[in-house]
Amino acid sequence: MANQAKICRRCSCSVEVYADQYDVFEGMHWLCFHLEFEHDGDPDEACADPGCPWSRIEMYRNKLLELGVDPKAVVEQAIDAQWNSSRGGA
Repeated sequence: MANQAKICRRCSCSVEVYADQYDVFEGMHWLCFHLEFEHDGDPDEACADPGCPWSRIEMYRNKLLELGVDPKAVVEQAIDAQWNSSRGGA
């Protein structure tokens, strides 16, 4: 399978970032594997797994709030910066 496209058996998209671990994650993206086999409850909410991306996002959100920073504003600024960067702007 080394030279063949690695397609996620859960979402049918190409696996690229962790392609070297395709077999470990049973032919899926890491996130698809987590959601399929490890995640308890609603896939849109954090689970008890400390590696869950939603748990990490929630930790960052809580820390920003603790620091008096609006998490929504931070995300909007990051999106604007990415958008401007992708268009060659400043």
